[in-house]
Amino acid sequence: MTRSDDVGTLQRLAARDVFDHEAYDFTTWLESSIDPLGEVLGLSLSAAEREKNVGTFSVDLVAEDGSGRRVIIENQLKETDHKHLGQVLTYLTFLDAEVAIWVTAEARPEHVSAVSWLNENASGADFYLVKVEGVQVDNSRPAPLFTRIVGPSPETRAARQTKQEWDERDRLRYEFFKGLLERVENHTSLFNSISPKPRRGISASGGPGYGFGFSISRSESRAYLYMHFERTQAVNDEAFEVFKEHREEIESKVDFDLDWVQDENRRRLIRYVEPVGYDGEDQWGKAQDRLAHAMAQLEEAVRPYLTKAREAAQHRIEKLEAESGAS
Repeated sequence: MTRSDDVGTLQRLAARDVFDHEAYDFTTWLESSIDPLGEVLGLSLSAAEREKNVGTFSVDLVAEDGSGRRVIIENQLKETDHKHLGQVLTYLTFLDAEVAIWVTAEARPEHVSAVSWLNENASGADFYLVKVEGVQVDNSRPAPLFTRIVGPSPETRAARQTKQEWDERDRLRYEFFKGLLERVENHTSLFNSISPKPRRGISASGGPGYGFGFSISRSESRAYLYMHFERTQAVNDEAFEVFKEHREEIESKVDFDLDWVQDENRRRLIRYVEPVGYDGEDQWGKAQDRLAHAMAQLEEAVRPYLTKAREAAQHRIEKLEAESGAS
């Protein structure tokens, strides 16, 4: 058992108190003594090479991890700054590295946030922000101490993967609607002022209380008329009932099956469903032609009843207002 008078006092030192010069002292030491840094980060670092040229710049160290990924290490024995953040990104991309380690004496909060953001959003790379300082027990020789400030985690990797999937999904949605709108303009002028968007759906006004729209999911796409009167669901239902009264006439004017539904947003819809979604990119052309054709037929089929349905909705609104005033 150690006696109390044999226990030393730990002192923390500034990194500059241990290494006089960043390049000549610290980087040189780290090149031959990289294991302590790797242990703190859970990485097996090896094959460190100092001052590798990157255009007119030179990265402090280039190494490999246990998986053979290229690792760039940028050292800064003072407070982090924007210049070094830019250098980290430049070295990473120029050398096609997959891991970036930024070693600093002091990390500013905005750079901690920036590295965290990179871990959640930058594709195919891991970023670490590490603090280096010195420690000394009584009058012993000083030693460097590394502390991980920010690094990747299973959660950030999962978030990054999810965002990449969302980005790809949004790209596919945009491309699908772009091609669809080019075809629709040959069938109807409804969407002439509408631009493609990386969203689930696009819509055009059919007059007060109505909209015509297209939507897409992974496995299907749709063309529809929907009711969106600004009151209660009962008002939308009132308009919907007018169309249902003329369901036989409406369906006789189209050469495809129609669904009469209420969606997850409680909107009433009359829609055509195409069994091709954004995953079926090789089938988009024919699907877009069918959707454009369906929209034109649907618009023509419901037009005769829009005014009557709107009047029914307005009548329900007035009734509700009267009931509210009486109460």
